[in-house]
Amino acid sequence: MWRGQIDAQLKPLGLSFVQWSTLLRLSRVEVDVVQKDLAYLVGIEGPTMVGVLDRLVSAGWLERRVSTQDRRANTVHLTEQGLAILEQAEVAISKVRNHLLQGLSEEQFESCIEVFERIAEHATLA
Repeated sequence: MWRGQIDAQLKPLGLSFVQWSTLLRLSRVEVDVVQKDLAYLVGIEGPTMVGVLDRLVSAGWLERRVSTQDRRANTVHLTEQGLAILEQAEVAISKVRNHLLQGLSEEQFESCIEVFERIAEHATLA
């Protein structure tokens, strides 16, 4: 349901959850990242990532460059427009986050995070 709320807020910006997630992950890497590694970071398959990147490139939010390490691979880079739309998306998502977490105490929030972290630990061990 959280993701549905985010999708609803992102739609007027022309973004989907996966597109926003791709821009966000890309903004947080400190080295050039190739498409297949970005797909892994976002949690989707490589062929799916190609379509996502195609749409983001068409929108002017990303650009592909031939990798300096491997000419057969492309690295992906945010454009100035990509940074701007990501900033707008973050404002919209902050509204969702604030609304959905409204009324939770700090203790309740921390307990929730602990539960999710335990689930994540178990998921990586499976």
